[in-house]
Amino acid sequence: MSPNPAGASRPRPVPRPRRGRENTRGWWGILRACLVVTGMAVAASTAVCALVAGAAAAASAVLGGGLVVALSAGTLAVTAWAWDHAREQAIPLTLGAFVLKLILFGVLLGVVPTPGWVMAVPAGVSALVAVVVWQGAEMTVFSRTRRRIYD
Repeated sequence: MSPNPAGASRPRPVPRPRRGRENTRGWWGILRACLVVTGMAVAASTAVCALVAGAAAAASAVLGGGLVVALSAGTLAVTAWAWDHAREQAIPLTLGAFVLKLILFGVLLGVVPTPGWVMAVPAGVSALVAVVVWQGAEMTVFSRTRRRIYD
């Protein structure tokens, strides 16, 4: 007997999940991945700055990249917490955290005096590396997140 008699529809194969690359921890998994990948990128940019321009450049790179990582992690942690505890408020809380991050960053740049040892180029390059890598990691891991959105 034929496995597919005439007129019967053949069931479609179910795609197998990519378990090694799939994020099953939701926003907390996204946060973890972003911290790991961006931390490695900031460490690499710090090492390059140290080799090219010395210890002050390396310290500046740590400051610039670390500030971006800290502020981005804070925003994503608020998102993760809101998704777990107050899902209906997740979007307003995330937007509020984002606006607060921008205000805090502006205050830090405008009001807090720059220490004499900070070099602008290494700090800026490391901050830019951190932003680009963070966003890339966040989009990549988010696209691999498997969570039900609606209950």
